[in-house]
Amino acid sequence: MQVAEMKIKLEEKIKALEKEREGLLEEVKQLKEVAELSEKAKDLENEVNKLKDELEALRDKIPQELLQELSEVASVSLSEESEEESDEECPDSEEEVF
Repeated sequence: MQVAEMKIKLEEKIKALEKEREGLLEEVKQLKEVAELSEKAKDLENEVNKLKDELEALRDKIPQELLQELSEVASVSLSEESEEESDEECPDSEEEVF
């Protein structure tokens, strides 16, 4: 009788340990994924910061007057494009026949 009880207890213990192992393996997997994503985010953040620094350094090399002029040209160009798109979307009322 004692041997049968010991066998049952050991089988129960094995099942419990296997279940715990499965849970731990899943948790390890998820934590590894989180660590990888965190590292990727950190690398991207560093790259973005380097690019911002490079952009600022390049802008510092260009005279301010030229940057202002380029900015004005870009805004005029954008507003012209916006007007062209607006004209295409809304045909003139002169073209309509009543």
